[in-house]
Amino acid sequence: MKIRSILEEERAGSERSRAEMLVHPEWEAEWPWLVQGTTTRAHDFALDSPAVLEAWSWLSATTGCSAAVHARQPHGAAVGVRTPDGPGLHVVADADGHLSRAAGAVLGVTTADCVPVTLVHPESRAVGMVHAGWRGAAARILEAAIDTLGDAFGASADELHLHFGPSICYDCYEVGPEVHAALGLPEPSRPAPVDLAGALADRAVGAGVHGDAITRSAWCTRCTGREILYSHRGGDTGRQVGFVGLRPAFP
Repeated sequence: MKIRSILEEERAGSERSRAEMLVHPEWEAEWPWLVQGTTTRAHDFALDSPAVLEAWSWLSATTGCSAAVHARQPHGAAVGVRTPDGPGLHVVADADGHLSRAAGAVLGVTTADCVPVTLVHPESRAVGMVHAGWRGAAARILEAAIDTLGDAFGASADELHLHFGPSICYDCYEVGPEVHAALGLPEPSRPAPVDLAGALADRAVGAGVHGDAITRSAWCTRCTGREILYSHRGGDTGRQVGFVGLRPAFP
């Protein structure tokens, strides 16, 4: 199965203020109504970070979205449609996926090796953000998000565009046979590497998404992006956030 791959998401923001993020260059050019990206070490979005509220305020100000949606992430398959009422940070019930068509609201999931998956349906301007570790992938969170986009907004899977953001790469992600089995992959006799983003892409295609509408980041949180991204396996306690939203009042 072939998907289109971006060599490297472009950096955006001010080096002086360290207000950096990695953005999808093709999406940024094609859909000016969309805000999308992954933050960097410039801000720590871990829930126990002393500056977490400052980080979310920065993201709202940078994207121009007055409302932000987040939740504690239990590595499950819960996905919800979000219609935040008013500005500020809205912490909703535990979930690993958020969907919306509300202008001026940014959806965010925190990661530090897991895959942040962005879903966009250009026709309806419905968007989604999913936190997919191996447990969530095994629980079919991505398929749940695709199905819910269809049910809530009439977004057909074959009209979706997906991007798999910075996450741990195959070479850096050795896991036990039970993880391979849970993902529906051939079970090795001993711990072996797994391509989590690749496994998720296969699942997306199986759910009806076109392979040429799927892109993935070349940034690995542990190796190629180690200087700018948090990595749980690299010993970090901090978290970046993958985010997507609709610019407010865009025609």
